[in-house]
Amino acid sequence: MDQKILTSKQYFKLLLLVYGVMLVAQVGTGTVFFFLRSTQSKSMPNEVTLGQLFGYLVPCAAVILPLVGILLAKKTIKALRINDLLSDKLRKYQSALIFKYAFFEGATFFSLVAYFITGELLHFGVAGALVMVFLTQLPTRNRVFNEVPLSTLDESKLNNPDAEVAAIPVKD
Repeated sequence: MDQKILTSKQYFKLLLLVYGVMLVAQVGTGTVFFFLRSTQSKSMPNEVTLGQLFGYLVPCAAVILPLVGILLAKKTIKALRINDLLSDKLRKYQSALIFKYAFFEGATFFSLVAYFITGELLHFGVAGALVMVFLTQLPTRNRVFNEVPLSTLDESKLNNPDAEVAAIPVKD
């Protein structure tokens, strides 16, 4: 498998792209579900029994899933060592972020599906709150510098937008 070398500028753009796609997926799904639910309200009755069940499950999922994602990402990042190769650190950091974002996305989608099935606006509100919290997880340069153990040489490479910092596998 071939590899593509990323510069510092490209790496941070890639992190923002992944974040943006996951954000758009959450907001887009919420918009579609809201539109479908509001236009089809007569043909989609509110499910009272499921509403009671989701009344417990949605808040639990909204708290537990993002926390699990954050804790697992921190554990992965904590395992990084300052003397590891920069490319390896950045690849593992990227994987940890995607993993963390997936847990946020899972909780949001669960809340949106609960809203779609039951028609309970509270579930839609929980999904909105999760998106707001997800907005605080923006992958910035400062966040990488604070979370990843970097040597002085690593920091100087990341500060140089044209420095080659990571290699990612690409398929032909």
